[in-house]
Amino acid sequence: MKNILYAAWLLAFAQNLFSQSLTENLILDEELSALRAINVTKKATFSDLCKMVLIHRNELEKYATDEERCARLAELKIYDTAAVGHIHLKPATKGAVAKAVLNLYNLEKTLLFRLTGIEWYAIQNAEILSLIDKGSNSWDNLSGEELVTIMDIAMQRAQEQSTWMQPKNPYKEFGFETYPEMEQKTKPLEPEKKTEDKADEAKPAAPPTEDR
Repeated sequence: MKNILYAAWLLAFAQNLFSQSLTENLILDEELSALRAINVTKKATFSDLCKMVLIHRNELEKYATDEERCARLAELKIYDTAAVGHIHLKPATKGAVAKAVLNLYNLEKTLLFRLTGIEWYAIQNAEILSLIDKGSNSWDNLSGEELVTIMDIAMQRAQEQSTWMQPKNPYKEFGFETYPEMEQKTKPLEPEKKTEDKADEAKPAAPPTEDR
């Protein structure tokens, strides 16, 4: 009876693993298919931008339609897609992409963009961070390949920024975690005290006493 139960448990566990790996593969296939389609697009649309943002957030599979995906961007305050209109027809501009990636990764923002949120200042901000080529206009269209590249650079900048924010341990480069540890392991040994030679020498015999 125990063997039967154990075999049934193993079968259920194997089926669970198989279904989990199958789901993960389907999610990966969906993301890769979306990336391939966007990468060859000559003029990226707002629906492409919404897909890319959710791919970077690992949320693409959670929303079945492009409308739901773009609504998610508005919900997260990454970009106000409600004002866009036809997301499949309206081209994504460099200003919109710059604003979206700055908000997505919470990258370092200039004062003017932080105060106004205007795409023109988002472009200038993106140029400073080398996300977009200098001389770009906020209304410029871009290809799918350019969209993918900007998103990848933004992700790299976010990773770099996360290391800037971490406090640096000044003792790490010397191979130690704390100052007491470094002091203890680098403290010179005290010289051994020399033993007096006289202690090792035999004491002289006392002179013989005279008989009276």
